[in-house]
Amino acid sequence: MTSAAPCDDVTTLLKLYELATQPHVREAQAWVLSELQAADYETFQRSYPAGSPGWRRFSDICDIMELFGVLVKHDLVAEDLFFDLFGGIDVLWEAVAGVIPGMRQATGPQLYENFEALYARAKAR
Repeated sequence: MTSAAPCDDVTTLLKLYELATQPHVREAQAWVLSELQAADYETFQRSYPAGSPGWRRFSDICDIMELFGVLVKHDLVAEDLFFDLFGGIDVLWEAVAGVIPGMRQATGPQLYENFEALYARAKAR
């Protein structure tokens, strides 16, 4: 598959940056990196039940990273450009990684697979 045209990459990156810098996304990222206290899904469920602020923050950051992973995976934004603008993917994944296997057992194996693939690409760089 061919990558997006440069103009499309710029437009896409600007939109992604706009999404990533929304206050609720920044809050979610800060919370995951500094306050998340769950090494596994069972602990996560007890500490942050569905609908709680912690659950929402966790979902917000994982969902946006999943979106970013889909766009990079399908060459809708150039990988080099993406990683020039966005760093810390590896740190975010490592903060949530213990919770994901149990979530996948509960909901399905595809959950956050593109976030995980984005993490693998970040680590390979």
